[in-house]
Amino acid sequence: HYWTQQFGTRSALLGGAVLGGAEDNTMIYYNPGALGFLDESSISINANAYRVENIKVENALGNEADFKSGQIGSVPLLAGGMIRTGSEKWKVGYAFIAPVDFKFKGVARVEGNYDLVDDSESVGLEETVAEAALDNKTSELIVAIGIGHKINENWSVGLSNLFTVRSLSYQRSLSTYIFLNQDVNPLIGTNILQNADYYNVRYAAKLGVVYQKNQWDVGLTVTTPSLNLFGQGSVASNIAVRNLKLIDDNRISGVATARQAELKTKFKSPFSVALGTNYTFGRSHLGVAAQYFAGIDIYDVMEPSPGSFVRPIDLAPQLQSDEFLRLQSAAESVLNIAIGYEYEVSESLSILGGIRSDMSYYNEELNEVAGIKPTISNWDIYHFSGGVTFNRKSSSLSLGLLLSTGTNGNYEQSGSFDPENPDLVAGSTTITKATYSSFGLLLGYTFYFKKFNLNENPGGQ
Repeated sequence: HYWTQQFGTRSALLGGAVLGGAEDNTMIYYNPGALGFLDESSISINANAYRVENIKVENALGNEADFKSGQIGSVPLLAGGMIRTGSEKWKVGYAFIAPVDFKFKGVARVEGNYDLVDDSESVGLEETVAEAALDNKTSELIVAIGIGHKINENWSVGLSNLFTVRSLSYQRSLSTYIFLNQDVNPLIGTNILQNADYYNVRYAAKLGVVYQKNQWDVGLTVTTPSLNLFGQGSVASNIAVRNLKLIDDNRISGVATARQAELKTKFKSPFSVALGTNYTFGRSHLGVAAQYFAGIDIYDVMEPSPGSFVRPIDLAPQLQSDEFLRLQSAAESVLNIAIGYEYEVSESLSILGGIRSDMSYYNEELNEVAGIKPTISNWDIYHFSGGVTFNRKSSSLSLGLLLSTGTNGNYEQSGSFDPENPDLVAGSTTITKATYSSFGLLLGYTFYFKKFNLNENPGGQ
């Protein structure tokens, strides 16, 4: 998702519908074209979202058990400021932004008796124990440097340099044990473990322009596709089988294992264009924004080398490790829309609210490729925000509530144990339902330093 987090205080409560401009340095991220209109010599913003996030993937082990993940944490949304340039027309700002902070940890276990083996070998139902686990931590940090230039009273342009550090830690496991109703070789067992860890640094430029006149503010931004800078990671895959039938009627035991480290990484973010307007009437302020993100074809995040995978090697000499260690990514094109509204009760108090869509860019073609598939969150999300801002002469304090919800009724769950159609080597793939919900508290503080007057003559000189 591209719009899971919003940044700053007022901008976050308005759902990000501020492309026409806002009076703080969140514009470094939303629209650097608005930086030229800022009057303050320096602005510092700190906003945290304290939230409870819940994810449920139904039938993670066939129709038997669910994945449930609940997380409580704090997300720093934005911190930064402005740098004095000595010019009323040129403005420079910096910001540290956390656009991605995703955690999922779920375990599902099933114990029971199932008819998994032919009666010629094991009469009756077989006692079975199966357990699946998923652990994913994905985060991004953006270091942004923005420059804005005020052309005249109505027009301003700007450029933000966005350096993004992405990190991922992923692990999936599936263990299945089947006890046959016989005395010889009574145990069938499989263990699957996948692991991926990497970091990546990339760069993108955001160009912005803002037009402001009377009650109308209009903003346009264009963000370039990312340029890969550097990164490193590792991938591992281990499969162990005991007394399992693979090709013929003979039961075999063996392992398939490989790990490759210090691999170069590549991660891509797409070209995007955003357009928005903000309108002031009386004590009310209305904002509308939309952003289109282009699609990205399937590519390798890491490219492992081919090598031996199965031991003993004569079990399957044709299988190479690179197919099982491959980690790929892609993105569908998406369009997100935000609407925000603010009402000024008085000079010191404002009420704000916003709603925005956050469509998943997950490309379902990734379900068809082999290898490690760390993506979990492929549901569309809708975000709702509301709160108040207390304004003072040189600062403001914002308090708000954040609510998010999403559902995918056609969720493809891989690596499962399905008694109706068991695949003990790779795990079964089932179509199920996934739900997402998040509830949070937004706390933000903005401090406006004393305005810098270029006409002042300090010390009477």
